[in-house]
Amino acid sequence: MGCIFTSNAVARYIARSRADTSLYGECFDDEGQIDTWLEFCIQEVEIPLMCWVYPVMGLMEDSPEATKDAQADVKKALTTLEEQLKSSPYLVGSFVSLADIVLVCALKEGFVRVFDTAFRKPFPKVCAWFESLCKMPQFKSVLGDVKLCTQAGKPQPVKPAFVQKAEKPAAAKAEAKKEAAPKKDAAPKKEAAPKAAAAAAPAGDVVVDEAAIKSVGDDIRVLKEKLKAEGLSGKKINDHPDIKTLVDKLTALKAGTPAPAGAKAAAPAAAAPAAGGAMDEAAIKAVGDEIRTLKEKLKAEGLSGKKINEHADIKQLVDKLTALKAGGAPAAAAPAPAAAAAPAAAGGDVEAQVTAVGNDIRTLKEKLKGEGLSGKKINDHAEIKALVAKLTELKSQL
Repeated sequence: MGCIFTSNAVARYIARSRADTSLYGECFDDEGQIDTWLEFCIQEVEIPLMCWVYPVMGLMEDSPEATKDAQADVKKALTTLEEQLKSSPYLVGSFVSLADIVLVCALKEGFVRVFDTAFRKPFPKVCAWFESLCKMPQFKSVLGDVKLCTQAGKPQPVKPAFVQKAEKPAAAKAEAKKEAAPKKDAAPKKEAAPKAAAAAAPAGDVVVDEAAIKSVGDDIRVLKEKLKAEGLSGKKINDHPDIKTLVDKLTALKAGTPAPAGAKAAAPAAAAPAAGGAMDEAAIKAVGDEIRTLKEKLKAEGLSGKKINEHADIKQLVDKLTALKAGGAPAAAAPAPAAAAAPAAAGGDVEAQVTAVGNDIRTLKEKLKGEGLSGKKINDHAEIKALVAKLTELKSQL
């Protein structure tokens, strides 16, 4: 729908997009208090703190006088926070709000790099508030393990990274020109050309089974979804023996296999079953789309993870998908190509309509979610129901 810029504007938008949280407060007064702290963060915290921290990070030239003024301004800001936190555990009442999130993120570099033990001593409430929030899993997943500094960092020379980035391409170009310059004794090397051509020829004698590659890729995706639903994530999923076996199989398929003698002559005869394979691929895609749509619906109804995978309808569709993937091209002789052309085109049109309606549903759901609806209310919306009915009817035609 457009672009939102500046971090606080983005943060406000996200906090307001869910009506079932208190991130932006529980009443108009809370909203006003949160806005006040966001402005306070920009003007009274971020500006002086960066004047102090950036030279320590090597991002800005050090100015002792500016640093001294910045330290005084930061102390003044922390004193204001200390007074506020004497009366409540968080900046706006008894719950974590956007004000806490923004200020903790803004103060992080200060606590890590320059707020040493002596500097922190007058602000026990601020330190306790900061540390308790950093230990929450929601903060920890973004900020990592935050360790308070014991000794304030010293200013560093400005890092010349931007100079290196500017100079490196020019040096690379000069080196490339030097390598590409023709040499006087290059003529005799023409004799080696036929050998190079002969060596390149075998590359054409490799057969890559695109259908098999797609099938194994789909198997990997389905298995990863299953393992994720069982609680595994990241490296554990990739290290799973079944995933490793499928990845090895996929790598081997992508590398291709040598074509047997006479493979080129047989290629035209083998082309006929391809039409049957294409129909199978379309059916596999249609069932996969059905599974994804049903999973989204069940998730919106409150189910998650293992319960979704064990749902009767999901199991039935997964069995159907497995059977389709196990099946090959039809054994019966293919009908005349002219007779088969019309149904294939019609099927393609229906598939295109299925994709289009599916996209319409996703777009409308995002819009309704942005308007504050969620879960069952979105699924019960009249326009969503009409589109789902249309999608079901189209899928029945495939």
